[in-house]
Amino acid sequence: MILLAMTLAVTALRGAAAPVASVDASVGFEQRLGAQVPGDVVLRDETGTATTFAELLAGKPAVLVFGYSRCPQLCSVVANGIVQTLRAVKQTAGRDFSVVYVSIDPSDTTRDLAALKRRDVGRYGRSKVAGGWHYVTGTEAAIRRLTTAAGFRFTYDERQKLFSHASGFVVLTPDGRASQYFLGVDFDAQDIAHALERAADGKTGQSVFNLVLRCARGLGISGKYGKVIWVSLEIAVTLTVIVVFGGIAWMLWQERRGRLGVQARLGAARSDPADREVKA
Repeated sequence: MILLAMTLAVTALRGAAAPVASVDASVGFEQRLGAQVPGDVVLRDETGTATTFAELLAGKPAVLVFGYSRCPQLCSVVANGIVQTLRAVKQTAGRDFSVVYVSIDPSDTTRDLAALKRRDVGRYGRSKVAGGWHYVTGTEAAIRRLTTAAGFRFTYDERQKLFSHASGFVVLTPDGRASQYFLGVDFDAQDIAHALERAADGKTGQSVFNLVLRCARGLGISGKYGKVIWVSLEIAVTLTVIVVFGGIAWMLWQERRGRLGVQARLGAARSDPADREVKA
């Protein structure tokens, strides 16, 4: 129990000591229910083939995800959450709906996109679904057309060479209209199943509570000794927690030892023959 508390405390303190992320106010998800995502946007998939966004939908409802291969934080968490939840959904990707992962990084290569596809399709675990999962990117202008229409706002940090963006995904109708938004990293399979059913009928759902996690990399402490400083801080925090909880553990042990000592003396007194003779 003490070890668990120490672990949690170290995690919390390390999080508190981490650099504050530089997040633009424009980063987020605007829930544009009913908005049309342009189907004529030209993209390239994981094989390098040019395709339009409408062709990716293939006349089915779709799960539209935005991310990029070099994302250091939430992208893989969001993707894993989506895949794990879709595994519990009765509908099957490719047969009943499409999955379209749009990289917001125009520099993502076909190799990058193919690696993402292997990862996610492999985790999904159902056979013959690869044709319904698409990993695409395009020019900056093409990406902006899609993200703007879907209400996905992101920025690029030139210094860090990373994107700051929100977490979540959008369910689209077969003709590419925003039907339902799912925000965060933890999703409910039943809600997604119902959203896919509504989308298949061309219907839209309701707005959800707009609590959006943001993926961004803070500026941190730069310079020659930046890494040394952060490692030193983490070590100091860890040692502090160990000392505090170690002291608490030692005091609890001493208290228990004292109680055991008293109980032992009382037990010895009851079993002392001389004591029994006096009582007789």
